[in-house]
Order: sequence, then C-alpha cells, then structure tokens
Amino acid sequence: MALEDDTICGRRILKGTSVGILPWVLHRHRALWDEPERFDPDRFLPARSAGRPRFAFLPFGAGPRVCIGQVLALNEAVLILATLAQHYSPRLAPDAKVALRRSVTLQPRYGLNMVLDRRR
Repeated sequence: MALEDDTICGRRILKGTSVGILPWVLHRHRALWDEPERFDPDRFLPARSAGRPRFAFLPFGAGPRVCIGQVLALNEAVLILATLAQHYSPRLAPDAKVALRRSVTLQPRYGLNMVLDRRR
C-alpha cells in the first residue's frame, strides 16, 4: 500500500494504492533476462548475473515476508536431484506435453512425464 503519492517507472502512484510484485512477469522481463522463456540455468552464473538488479529473481519472495521454507526447499531439491542423478539420467518422455499452469506457484499443467534411464 503506497504510504504517499509517488512515481514508479514514470507512472504516478497515489497514496493508498495497492502495489504488487508479480514474480511471473518479473522473471520473464526482457529488460532483465536474455531469452526469458528458454530454460537456461547458466543465466545465474556470476559472469552472466553481473549488473542484474538484486531483486530481479524472487522465487521465494524477499524482505520481511520471504518464504520461511526457502532453505528447506532448496536443500530438499539439491538432495533429491543429487540422489536421483547418482542412479538415473532423466530425459523428457517423447510424448510429454509441456505447458505451464499459473497458480500461487508455477506448475506443469499436465505433469512432467520423464523417462529415467538407469546409469551403469
């Protein structure tokens, strides 16, 4: 809630106006990201992140209302992926339909069908 009249990116915001941050839009903003719709984990490498605003990526929010489960979620993801990667090589199933479902969290609309090839 705007505490007083202000201007943000050239737009006048009146006192009392609700202002929200939309991570879906922020995380796909072409001024912040090269090819924002493409899966590219390397975009977070230090060399490619230099100069990008600190709050350009907010997967768990920020500030006093940051998600309290952030550390747990990141640790779980790393452990699960590392355990799976020791035994399997995942690949997208040939008939998989990849589409996004936008909700409170971002989810695959039809699940994410994968084939796990056992490592030898």
